Amino acid sequence: MKRFLTPLLLFTGVFLAVQLLLSSTLIYQEQEGLFLWSGDYFTQMFRTSFPLSGIVGDYLTQFFRFRYIGPLIVAVEVVFAYLLIKGILSRFRLGWDILSAFLACAVWVAVAFAPTAKTGVLILLLLFPVFLLTRFLRKKETRPLKPWVEWGGTAVLLVGTGIFLSCHSTIASRERTAALRLAVIHSDWDGVLSIATPEVSREDRSMLPFAMMALGMKGQLGDRIFDYDIRYEADFDMRESNDPYTNYFFKGFLYNQLLCPNESEHDFFQLSTLQPHGQSFLVLRQLVAVNYVMGNFPLVRKYLAILSRSSCHDRFVRYYEELMSGNTPREDSSLDFRKQVVFINQDPYTNLLTLDASGFRSRFLIDRMLCTLILRGEMMQFYRVFETVREEYYPVIPKYYRQALFMQH
Repeated sequence: MKRFLTPLLLFTGVFLAVQLLLSSTLIYQEQEGLFLWSGDYFTQMFRTSFPLSGIVGDYLTQFFRFRYIGPLIVAVEVVFAYLLIKGILSRFRLGWDILSAFLACAVWVAVAFAPTAKTGVLILLLLFPVFLLTRFLRKKETRPLKPWVEWGGTAVLLVGTGIFLSCHSTIASRERTAALRLAVIHSDWDGVLSIATPEVSREDRSMLPFAMMALGMKGQLGDRIFDYDIRYEADFDMRESNDPYTNYFFKGFLYNQLLCPNESEHDFFQLSTLQPHGQSFLVLRQLVAVNYVMGNFPLVRKYLAILSRSSCHDRFVRYYEELMSGNTPREDSSLDFRKQVVFINQDPYTNLLTLDASGFRSRFLIDRMLCTLILRGEMMQFYRVFETVREEYYPVIPKYYRQALFMQH
């Protein structure tokens, strides 16, 4: 029983720490990941370096979608690393639990900083043949240490590693960003605002557009926009962002909320080109959703067929198949209609005007128009737009709209 105590300590400590510090990071790795039981996928993977670790890593990453499975897999990886390392060191009279636990904690740190599950799998695949080779060596007795040294030392190592990871800015930033993106994906606007607070977004300004989107979806934009450190229009709509990934992610969900699924689909396609496989579970699921909204059922079925080749999308696929069975797909647009469709351009305010003129008016859209005009300092235009929508949307005038109106008068 004593020989199982150190592995049990490692498993419990790593599982709890990863759940506390990295759970959103692991879930978002699934969003960016892709694993398909298809020839094209395996052909692509065998053209990369270390293909086996990549394939196994992608396979495991599928299950990170479930909150407790990711930490469980990482904990199992660390315990396996411990057992392999201890087996190797035992052939050289170095088989102390505390030394093996120290090296296993180093593996844990490497996995924590890795962008995908490939790193952990690669380490285990490298350790395993070394372990097998050392089986041909005679086992040499290791001078035993006192049990309290072994177990107490392991506990101290776990606590120390956990503190190191919790204090590291890279780990904290990745977890916060992943949690924010997951909240956006699930339309958890209260969750977005709990992460992108005025204080946090003052330090990380990339969070400002997401906070503004969340305020808009909750109908609070006119009352709270300047609770945040908004300095420029770009803080509001990410127009001048130097981060294409975050830009496409933001616009994909923004135009979805603006009831413009075509532009949302375009931005998600652009996002996929920046992801490790050139496609991802996140993008495929969003393409299913936006094409279902558009009534484009043939494309929905195409993307569902792709997702059905993964290991964790049976329920998702069935859900949309049932939805389509009870609804009628849209008819194809006529050529004359498609010739008249106005394109989305690089100016967010012009796009809002276009959507409004095309019949996609909503409180969310109008709030973004009015706030953009305030940020541009175009108070006369603000007054004109506000007067046309005041009766419909603003029986109670929001705080910062009252101030803008006061300035106009």
